Amino acid sequence: MATLKQLREIFAPILVEHPDLVLRGRWLFHPPIETAIIGLYIGRAACAGSSDMALSVIPLSRFAPPSALGDRRGFEVERVIGVPPPGRWVRGGDEGPPRIFQDMFAAEYQAHLVRNFNAKVSPFLNSVREFADVLSWVSSLRGSLFDSGPIDLIDGWLAAMRGDFATAADRLNAYIKRAGTPSSPLGIQEHQQRGVLLDALQTGDRVGIAAFLHEMEERTITHHRLQRFWRRTPFPFENA
Repeated sequence: MATLKQLREIFAPILVEHPDLVLRGRWLFHPPIETAIIGLYIGRAACAGSSDMALSVIPLSRFAPPSALGDRRGFEVERVIGVPPPGRWVRGGDEGPPRIFQDMFAAEYQAHLVRNFNAKVSPFLNSVREFADVLSWVSSLRGSLFDSGPIDLIDGWLAAMRGDFATAADRLNAYIKRAGTPSSPLGIQEHQQRGVLLDALQTGDRVGIAAFLHEMEERTITHHRLQRFWRRTPFPFENA
């Protein structure tokens, strides 16, 4: 797994070519951050040079722990972009070099990283900018097994953003009942947090709900240590 210092060296050509981007920790993104972290997340991996990268969106106020993975699509550094399509087997494919560059320290990795970045990450960063784009991205991944969170939490958050607090409370309550009472200290803490959120949603008090969700935003942005890039922004239902 590359260190943060090594990541800065590996991504240096991208930062030079795209001076409007920031690499902070394991996030590469366009500042400022408003209602969601939108960027390339460079995950940790067991092998020294490997990584698990994804185009990721984390709504700051989502009904999930700050440490939970975002709604994401994997980003791979391909030798030939899109050939073969993901999941397709090609005869004789095992005889040549691997389709994916796995070693971030390989001599040719940076050149292929830049090419793949410009083809896939830049369009993502340019297309997911406004809050409506965030809602669309989260909705498109709803129910994906590995790329999204529990459906009830997603549906609850989407309903809350529309100002439909009764539906948001119903979805959150369904998740709480199905999940049951956890036993770990962290699980208990999150269970209690969701209970307080449920109480807030059930009041229907727009001002109080907004204040609580902004507290959740601050908790998420603090967890990722991105406070200096955050610009507090009203929720859609606050502007309604």
